Parts: sequence; structure tokens; C-alpha cells
Amino acid sequence: MNHYQLMIKADDKQVVLERILQVARYRGFLIAGINAQVNTGTHIGTIELQVKSERPIELLVDQINKLIDIKEVKVDNSASQQCIA
Repeated sequence: MNHYQLMIKADDKQVVLERILQVARYRGFLIAGINAQVNTGTHIGTIELQVKSERPIELLVDQINKLIDIKEVKVDNSASQQCIA
């Protein structure tokens, strides 16, 4: 199973995290971890999302980018790994 870490920047709105988690679930990704912080000065939230799946990460990144409040989505390749089990 492949493990990925996404770095997401989004507007500070209550529903953003909920929408991201919903998209991840619909696309067949399991949530392995999450960390979210808000910059109160800019009202931009930073979400670190660890997911795992057999599916290509591009499927999830493309769908998250389509959400209206998303500013940026990056895959942290240094944290991504493939587990053979």
C-alpha cells in the first residue's frame, strides 16, 4: 500500500476540512493522520494529510484542487513511501 503526505493550503472556513476528508473517502484513500493549523493573520489554513491507498495520488490531488476554498495542494515526496506487505 502506498503512503502519501499532502500539504494543503486553504481558506479558513469550517467546512473545508470536512470536504477534504469526504473527497479522500470517496476516492478510496484511507486517512493515516492529519494536522491542521490556521494563520489568524492571513486566514489561511495549512493541513498536513497523511493518506494510504493502492490508487494513484493524482486522483486525490486533482479532486481536492477542484474544491472552491483550496489555494494549493502539494505532495510531500520526502514523506511519501511505499510499503510492501
